[in-house]
Amino acid sequence: LYCKIARGAIDLAMQLKALFVSKGYELFMDSPTNQQFVLLTPEAMQRLEGKVAYEVWDTLSDGRAVTRFATSWASTPAQIAQLEALL
Repeated sequence: LYCKIARGAIDLAMQLKALFVSKGYELFMDSPTNQQFVLLTPEAMQRLEGKVAYEVWDTLSDGRAVTRFATSWASTPAQIAQLEALL
């Protein structure tokens, strides 16, 4: 049941992961779930500030942040497209 309910969120998360990789962003880990962990520079975070919801989990010694982006049953392809425009 969980897999059926979460399928849309996971599909969008895979699109999200592919988007970050295609734009040259490094993944902190390869997650098969609706949560994607991406390394962002301070400049990238500034571009997204106030426009995209994500969490900062840690800051690495090189200044990049380990960030968590999550999709849900309510996420839409339009939101992925909006993020792409910001990246």
